[in-house]
Amino acid sequence: MQQQMDSTHGNKNRKLHGALLIAMLVVFLVVYNRKLLMDWYDPQPAAVVHTPNMRRAANPWNRYHADSCIQIVKDGDLVLRSGSDAISALFKKVNTRDKSYSHAGIVFIENGYPMVYNLIGNAEDPEAVLRRDSLSAFISPHDNTAYAVYRYKLSRQQVEKLHDLSIRYFKEKRRFDPHFDLATDSSLYCTEFVYKAMIEVTGDKKYLGTTQTANFSFVSVDNLFLKKGIKLVCKIVYIQ
Repeated sequence: MQQQMDSTHGNKNRKLHGALLIAMLVVFLVVYNRKLLMDWYDPQPAAVVHTPNMRRAANPWNRYHADSCIQIVKDGDLVLRSGSDAISALFKKVNTRDKSYSHAGIVFIENGYPMVYNLIGNAEDPEAVLRRDSLSAFISPHDNTAYAVYRYKLSRQQVEKLHDLSIRYFKEKRRFDPHFDLATDSSLYCTEFVYKAMIEVTGDKKYLGTTQTANFSFVSVDNLFLKKGIKLVCKIVYIQ
């Protein structure tokens, strides 16, 4: 009888010991995996890395003002932008009077929407040619910190001639000039395109100025808009 009671008591101790081991294991697993359990019970949105470009693009004020000037541009307007990349920073430094902008193009309303004719080249695209971008893409806050639109004092006939010239250059796939050589017309850089186009449509070789450094002459962005008689249509500096 005594042996039976001892056996029963031993079984109870083993069961209690086993239960304690299981409980301890459960507590250990819960503590060790508490983050996984919390994420399962109350999942949190994944962290998003916001770059300056993404913040500018997502800002409602920037989106509104990126579209605001689209409604008021006209054929032949000069569009300037300030790119946010390192190359744009270098081009802005080349300006001698106003270092606000790094790139330029000419806008025309085609099929009801403003399109910008412009030339831009880089290491990834050394064979770049004259391009035709939508105005919204050209001035996008994702890639730019500011933009402006200026209007030259041109007659209707001159604006039409400017459009025809831009289309002709576009169809000819006029190449980007990586040497920034004003003496050649077969290849052009962005400001040279605007500079030579305006000279051709106005017949005035002094319509726009150039910048002289040592023995090198070139067209900087500020040469295109710092002139008497040009009208500022709009100017937007994006919130960073």
